[in-house]
Amino acid sequence: MNKEEQDELVIACRANNRDAMQKIYTAYVSRMIAVSMRYCKNQTDAEDIVQEAFIKVFRNIHKYNHKGVLGSWIERIVINCAIDHWNKNKKTICIDHENSIYNKEKQAVYHDETDTLTKELSLEKLRTLITNLPEQYRYVLNLYAIEGYSHKEIGKMLNIKESTSRSNYTRAKKKLLEDIKKYNITHF
Repeated sequence: MNKEEQDELVIACRANNRDAMQKIYTAYVSRMIAVSMRYCKNQTDAEDIVQEAFIKVFRNIHKYNHKGVLGSWIERIVINCAIDHWNKNKKTICIDHENSIYNKEKQAVYHDETDTLTKELSLEKLRTLITNLPEQYRYVLNLYAIEGYSHKEIGKMLNIKESTSRSNYTRAKKKLLEDIKKYNITHF
């Protein structure tokens, strides 16, 4: 869909045109489920998050300013819905906030070794390993490494300390490295 078509559909959506809403939904739903799956362990939760996100998209379509790409705007809403879903459903988090533990863990992850192993790892297998991470590790890893948020921003989004975000990111990388080694992954 080109920019002109996109803008016409957005204007039609603002006028509550159901056909325009359906076209936008159809154009973006698959991509948004893939985004949501980065934060969920199952398809059902991902689909629920995307449905909730599209409700918010169409309720707030008047806020879309036509300056950016519509897909990026929708993706941001999906990520926010995924974070809201996690915050509603998270269990008690028992994580040590001590910087000394964070520094020890950080030293335990050898960057050269990690880089070598991940170059040999298929994207699909990596997604599976990330999906199997504990929820908070997975969220921090996705928000930091994929979405590009700072640990300070992640802390605010997830209602955790910045140091906890850093620690969870380091632990996620360490766990991924352990899983790669555990399954003797060498080539995919």
